Amino acid sequence: MSKPIVIAHRGASGYRPENTLEAFKLGIEQGADGIELDVVNTKDSKLIIRHENILSQTTNIAQLSQFEALKRDGSVEGQYHIDWYSEDLDLEHIKLLRAIERIPDLRPGSAKFDNEFEIPTLTEVLHADFLKNKILVIEIKTGSHLTALRENIGKLVADEVLASPARSNNLELYVESFHHALLQDAKSEFELNGMSAKYFLAIDSTKIVEVDLVKLAEEFDGLSIATHMLLSADTWVESCHDLGLEVWVYTARAENATTTIEAYYEELIQTGVDGIFADQPDLLRRVLDERG
Repeated sequence: MSKPIVIAHRGASGYRPENTLEAFKLGIEQGADGIELDVVNTKDSKLIIRHENILSQTTNIAQLSQFEALKRDGSVEGQYHIDWYSEDLDLEHIKLLRAIERIPDLRPGSAKFDNEFEIPTLTEVLHADFLKNKILVIEIKTGSHLTALRENIGKLVADEVLASPARSNNLELYVESFHHALLQDAKSEFELNGMSAKYFLAIDSTKIVEVDLVKLAEEFDGLSIATHMLLSADTWVESCHDLGLEVWVYTARAENATTTIEAYYEELIQTGVDGIFADQPDLLRRVLDERG
């Protein structure tokens, strides 16, 4: 059994506010093979790194009086929110915000860094020296932010990658989305520009019998599935490997361990999964190194 690769999930998000350059850099320093990040867009069609297009959970926008009037009704993935939305702010205004820890009660060590780090753009990440010869997983998020765009987000992502030093820095690119059509669009744009990448469809709370794996194997390179799916009775890894699909799992969080950290990671590793998204990549790397 080969070792799974270690992907710092939104960076080392167990230690720093997620989706920041500081979290990404720390993840690489902790031994991750690469990082994963989430892309949404602004009002002026710039690509920024946030988990979703609502902003109050991961930025300090609620503390800034100049943005109070922008709070409004909306929805994210079918859930109703009164919040601030990335598509209502230009990049100039996004850069006035600072990142905060999304779950401070669970991660007080990360919350100590609240209000210190900027909200990065995809371009800034693509130019980061610490990513040379590493893996970069770009997850394209769906949501109301897409309505602010005049062209599809897959093209914007492809254009930014093409204009970056991704090739000269030997980045191994993966594009991921929970949205089938968004992933297809991105794949088409990357291929149109002759850019090499792998494409992963992310799925959650799904039985294997509900998925046409043969068709997905014709379209994409792999699946990202939730831990509860991986550890179910369904034979995700074996069935996907038979069709040439890789399987990655999200998300390994030390806080979810019910016995020991080692046993928690070992249960995931023993499935034969190809990659693991980890909030604490240093702990997963230690377990993998100790296994030999």
